[in-house]
Amino acid sequence: MNPELASTADFAQVRALLLACELPENDLNLSHMDDFLVLRSADGLAGCVGLERAGNAGLLRSLAVAPESRSVGLGDVLLRAIEAKAGTAGIQRLFLLTTTASDFFAVRGYLPCPRSDAPDTIRSTTEFASICPASATCMTRPLGSTTSS
Repeated sequence: MNPELASTADFAQVRALLLACELPENDLNLSHMDDFLVLRSADGLAGCVGLERAGNAGLLRSLAVAPESRSVGLGDVLLRAIEAKAGTAGIQRLFLLTTTASDFFAVRGYLPCPRSDAPDTIRSTTEFASICPASATCMTRPLGSTTSS
């Protein structure tokens, strides 16, 4: 399975997948689909991941894999694909917020950081400013660096 760019026709399925995975979706709109990647299966969407651009920084958001498609590496496939997309777009550092997946991201080179370390453009996103709880772990990773997994 290879990730592909989402289209506006994927919007409802992306929102449904995020809801099924208990991830925020209420601030998602059609314009976000330009920076979403999806993995398709015979049953619909197997996974998705999004990016919010903020100058040379980006907010990784909505990495979700359908429950029936987990534990086969699709999260890794999606993460590496969105990192490549971000790097091609000139993004130098990715940030994310997570309440449940800090171990997943730590193994892949993301380090915890205070929310205050994120640039204003990232902190002003809806996800940072109001959707994710203050208890969510903020993590970051520079792009272009290599990590072992």
